[in-house]
Amino acid sequence: MKCFCYETESELILCVENAEKKYKDTIRAAYFQEIDNVFIKTFPKDANGKELVEKNFPVLGESMFKNESDWKEALLVFAEKCSCSQVAWYITGSVSEALIGVNINPHDIDIVVHTKDFYRLKNLFSDFVVEPFSDLKDTWVVRFFSRLCINGVMIDIASDENRNFDNHEYSSVIWNGYEIFIEPLHIRYQIELSRNRTDRIKAIEEYRNHTK
Repeated sequence: MKCFCYETESELILCVENAEKKYKDTIRAAYFQEIDNVFIKTFPKDANGKELVEKNFPVLGESMFKNESDWKEALLVFAEKCSCSQVAWYITGSVSEALIGVNINPHDIDIVVHTKDFYRLKNLFSDFVVEPFSDLKDTWVVRFFSRLCINGVMIDIASDENRNFDNHEYSSVIWNGYEIFIEPLHIRYQIELSRNRTDRIKAIEEYRNHTK
């Protein structure tokens, strides 16, 4: 697998070539489009953080898509850096379930950052930025989005007013000495039901039965 970037007159293009079949679903899930056996993702040429992406994506992209690393180690790095810089952040996605003891193995980490702190992450995680810090306006489910790769783990960074603490329900868990805000299990259960993820639905139900 080869990951690289190039620029056209108006765009920054991220490319993945020679990806083995077993990794293609992961690349597609990261919203890369497959064209003639090459995966691409495009951004404006003046994208915020472009210089970091051009430096990091060719080095980190392969390990990120191969997804062979420990998400806990990556999360610990993220938590340590955010704690030192007083960044407000919350866990969504399957890591919310895993952190309370549901028997699942997340493949990536979904994080929501308070809107006031979103762009601060560009400098705080400059060695890990693999996609620009984008303002998507009203074109997607969240207003702001970026992506990091820490220790080989894909970390999606989202930010939107309706996901800030005052506008969304979170619970908290103590993990490795850090208080981490997570999506409550009842919300996660409804999301897994809506996506018909039978393995995760079963895992949550087993967890609930054991903790009654």
